[in-house]
This record gives sequence, C-alpha cells and structure tokens, in this order.
Amino acid sequence: MPMGAGRMRDLKLCGLALAVMAVFAWIHVIALDVPSLRRLELSALDAQIRIRGSRHPGPEILIVMIDDRTIAELGQWPPPRHTLAQLVTMLRRAGAKAIGIDILYADPSPPAASAGDVALAQAIGEAGNVVLPFTFEFGARPGGIVPPALARATYARLSSGGNYRPLALAPTGIVAPLPALAERSSLGHMLVAFDVDGAPRYDYPALVYDVEFYPSMAVRIAQLFLDVPWNEVGLELGRGVSLGRLFVPTDPQMRLLVDYLGPSAAFPTYSLSQVLAGAVPESVFRDRIVLIGANVAGTRDTFASPFTGVMPGVERLATVIDSILHERHLRRAAAAPWLEVAAMFGSALVLGLVVSRLSLAAAFVVAVVLVSLFAGSAQVALTRYGLWQASAVPIVALVLTFVALSLYRYGLLDKERRHIRRVFQRYLAPQMVDRLVREQKLPELGGELRELTVLFSDLRGFTALSERLEPTVLTRVINAFLSAATEAVLEHGGTVDKYVGDAIMAFWNAPLDQPDHAPLACRAALGILEKLEAVNQHLAQDGLPTLVAGIGINTGPCTVGNFGSSRRLDYSAVGDAANVAARLEGETKNFDFAILLGPGTAARVGEFATIPLERIRLRGRMEPIEVYALVGDEKVRESTSFRELRARRMDARNAETPSSTTGLPAERGRCLADSRRDELPG
Repeated sequence: MPMGAGRMRDLKLCGLALAVMAVFAWIHVIALDVPSLRRLELSALDAQIRIRGSRHPGPEILIVMIDDRTIAELGQWPPPRHTLAQLVTMLRRAGAKAIGIDILYADPSPPAASAGDVALAQAIGEAGNVVLPFTFEFGARPGGIVPPALARATYARLSSGGNYRPLALAPTGIVAPLPALAERSSLGHMLVAFDVDGAPRYDYPALVYDVEFYPSMAVRIAQLFLDVPWNEVGLELGRGVSLGRLFVPTDPQMRLLVDYLGPSAAFPTYSLSQVLAGAVPESVFRDRIVLIGANVAGTRDTFASPFTGVMPGVERLATVIDSILHERHLRRAAAAPWLEVAAMFGSALVLGLVVSRLSLAAAFVVAVVLVSLFAGSAQVALTRYGLWQASAVPIVALVLTFVALSLYRYGLLDKERRHIRRVFQRYLAPQMVDRLVREQKLPELGGELRELTVLFSDLRGFTALSERLEPTVLTRVINAFLSAATEAVLEHGGTVDKYVGDAIMAFWNAPLDQPDHAPLACRAALGILEKLEAVNQHLAQDGLPTLVAGIGINTGPCTVGNFGSSRRLDYSAVGDAANVAARLEGETKNFDFAILLGPGTAARVGEFATIPLERIRLRGRMEPIEVYALVGDEKVRESTSFRELRARRMDARNAETPSSTTGLPAERGRCLADSRRDELPG
C-alpha cells in the first residue's frame, strides 16, 4: 500500500477519534460532579455490585429489631425507655462486647414516664459499652453551645494527608441525646446524606463542625469492639481513620463508600419481643456487637441500596461496621480518573486504526471487545480489589466515537473509494477494482506518462457482415464478440478503454502497476481467439456466419488519464504506442495472422511463440517497424510444428525471398494441436 494514502487515512481517523475522545475525557473528569452524569455512573456502580452478588457478613454483628410485632405487644411507639433499659441490662449480663442504639433520644419522656429516662441512663452507665447517636442540623442559625459530652467525642489525634478537601455539607447545629444519656455513653453521629439518585451512598467517618471533627456511630462501635482507647484513634485528613491495627480509608472529603453486602436481612436479626420474652439464648450475644434499631411500618428509618429499595437504617449501620472490621472497603482511587482517561485515549487510537484499516464489520467487533474490556475491568476491579472504576461515560464515549468514525469514514473517506469503484468497474476486473480501491491510487486527472501495452481488436469483414444481417441480429453478433473479448481482457487484468463499433481497445499497466503487462496482453489476445471459437459454435447453430477477429498489440510510452470535456470525462490512453497497436490490428488482413505484435511487445514476450514477419511502413508513419506474429503461448513455442514453421519462415527471410502467407492460419492450428498432444499423458 502506498505509504502516503494509508498513513493519511490513519492520521485522519485517529485524529478524529482523539478529538471526539478528548471531549468525552473532559466530561468524564467532571462527571461525578455533574448530577445527570453522576446518576449514570452510580447506576453503573449499582449494576456492578449486583453482578458481584451477595456476600456474607462476619459473625461479629447481630441486630435486635423493634418491629411491628414488638410495637403490637408493647402497645406504643416509640417503645418505653424502661424497656430499652431492660434490654441493655440483659445484653450487659449476656456479655455483649459493644451495644449500639440507633435511636436518637433528644427529648425527655413525659413526666409520667420520666423514670424510664433514669432507668435507661443507669443501664447505659452500668454497661459502659453503649454508643448513642447524635445528628447535625442544617440551615438553622449557626451557634449554640456544644454539650461537654460531645466535646469529649471529637477526634483527639489529627494529622493531614495533604489532599484533604472540606465537604460541601456544613452543619449549623447539633442535636444531641439527653445529657444524662450522653454523659454515660460513647457518641457518634448518625447523619445520612442522600446522593443525586436518592440513595445514601456514603458514610462519614469524620464530619467537621465548629473546627472540630466528630466520628460516626460506625467508627465508635468498631473502636469499642476492637478495644482501642478513643484517645489513640487517629484521624488523617484526606486519607482515613486508624483504629489500632486497622485503617479505614476515605476519599479526600473524608467519605466512605458503603459496600452493601446484599438484600435486607443479611445479618442475624431478632425481634425485641423475642429477646425480652427469653426466646433467644443469652449466649447468642456474648462477645458480639449488638445493634438496636427499628423497622416499623410508617417510620422513615429505611434507605435504598443496590439490592433493595427498603433497607432498615440499623442494617445499613451494620454494613458499614462489618466493612470496617473486615477491611472490605469500596474505594475510588485518587488517580482513577486519569487512568481511565488514559485508557479512553488508548482505545480511541485503537478505534481510529481499526476503522481505518479494517472493514466496518471487523471494526465493530473490535469496538465491542473494547467496550467489554472496560466493563469487564470495572467488574474485576470492584469484585477482587474493591475499587470503583467509573465505566459508564467511557463506554458511552467508545460507542459514540465508533459511530462518529464510521460516519466520517462512510460519508467522506469511503466516498472517494465508492467513486473509484463506480468509475473503474466499467473498465477493470473486480479483483483489479478491489486492488485499486485498497491502494487508493487515483489516476492523475491531467494524465500521466506510463509505459503501456495496448491492444486493439475488431472483426474482419464487418462491412460485408453488416450488409447481410438485420440490425437486431447484427447487434447480437457484435455484443457476443465484444462480451467474449471483454471477458478475456478482464481475466488477464486489463483495462477496457472503449468500444468503437465492432472494435475494443484495452491496455495494461494502468491505473495500477503491472510489471508483466506485455505477457498479460498476449495471453488476453490468445484468450480472445479461444473464446471466439466458442462464440462461433453458438452462431453456427443459429445459421449465422463465422466471425474472424484481428488483434494488434504494441508496447510503449502513453499518456493515460481522464480525457474529455468539462461535461464528460473518460479514462483513456493516448500516444504513438496506441496508434501503432491500432495500425497493427488493421494489418492482420494482409498477413493472414490473427495477432500482430509491435517490436516493443515482442521484445518482452520471448517465452511466447512469436515469428518475426518483416519490416513494414504503417499507414501514417514515416519509419518502418518490425512486425511479429503471435502464434501461441510457451507450450506452443515448444511444439514441433511451431519450430518447423518458424524455421521455414526464417529461412525464407534470410534468403530474401517473398514468403507466402497462404495457409498460415492452418499452420497455427497445427501448432496448437501439436502443443495439446504434448500435454496428454503417455
């Protein structure tokens, strides 16, 4: 393939692919900050989590649920606080390692039930391992005094990871538990923020309020379970939280992606009414984290997850604690966007090259493979390594880039190819047209000088024939001859130049290079005579006269290109070599040979059966030229009959005696028959 055409096509398509992908790369970098694009990526993330499937939690956590059955037995909502005090006391006796109550007791009980507040505070104090929630207010008037118990709940050890970015959430106030409860418990916030798709995507291990950082309930419960003193828990801004031997990684905004394990009820769950009735053995709670929460019809403590639209808040809390304890974290690496962008540009280059060099069907297969690689790598990254690889925008980018490249190729680049095919399919064999299209070698519009082998052929005695036959029959006869001649030319890689009445003109070595153009033209000429024999057999069956063709072939420099007017152009060849070929075709009637060669052609086909005839002056030329007769191919040249014929001809010429041409067609027939007998076995 010419380097220029192929390389230019590669550059055009690769350049377009990179330009389109650059737009999508910019979109991808900002995608998670644009609500509509973020929703697309989150949908892809949820799909990847579902494809990964459910995973079993560790054995450390179980849930005591305040459910509809419990409320029906207690007769009120929320349940009395002395009931919660009984539960905490029972769990302490059972040996629970840590207790988390996912209910905010910010308001005192009515005076008639105030004893419940006292009982609950006493039970929490005696247990010594209870974590209670507090939450933040947003939009209220900033200010207010932070209760002392909350002041002690802030992170004491802080360091900077260098890439910390403050969260957009800016609390303006705190809603804390009752002081009596807060003083006797550990505290962690229960804030749940919803993403653009309405799902609580993150937990917040550290939230800042009034320059202090407050932990989440999940961090405090894990800290108690691991027996890590609170003053040894470290907060590294922009990186995560250290809990003794464990590290909880976060993003630069101190957020932790919730790695949901599966549908609801992933953790062992017992009804509060069952526990209070003694239906659950106390040994179940020993050395475990016990979370107390509610899942009652009409309450709002439920959230959406990738597996279900309704997950109790306490189960979501259990999911976060389990991921901390088992270090099963879902993370998005800081370098992920840039690695994904690099992969997008690499894929764009691949698409550009395959769309340039392959068929659109094959390029489509490659595009599907690239999309599968993006989707597959994202799935593997999530399943095996807990990494969130954003794949939705890159996949959309790949699809649209392929569409853009295909439209550009078909609409603009392939337009030229279609034009070449449409124009040259009239002149060239299909395989030659395919080669011309593949190499994109367009003929020069003004013509170019090339060495060509030109062939002219027409019917002998056509004038007399046209007088004898009806026009419709004559048309049929001419078309039969021209069809046979055209087939022979195309079979041997020739370019059909034109038809003039009963004549055909063809040439070789243009528009594509053909080093063996002279032998190809000679084989085509022999093919014309062979096919004409079959045509004559069919004509004879219809009582029509036998056709005799004359063929002239010459080789030499010609100008070949598009010739004509501003309204119509034809691809043709002109030059002295073409004129000589036409004159040689006319001389065949004088020599009684069907095929005459010019000296340029004869010099290039020494392996063929040729006979030098004599020097003659062609009509319209001053200088005489040597004329040769083409009798057959290489096999004929080796036949005894041809050697005898050639010897007689050369003897006569050397003796300078006129050589009779009478009977030479019969001699050619004997040579052909002789060569065919030589092919027979034995």
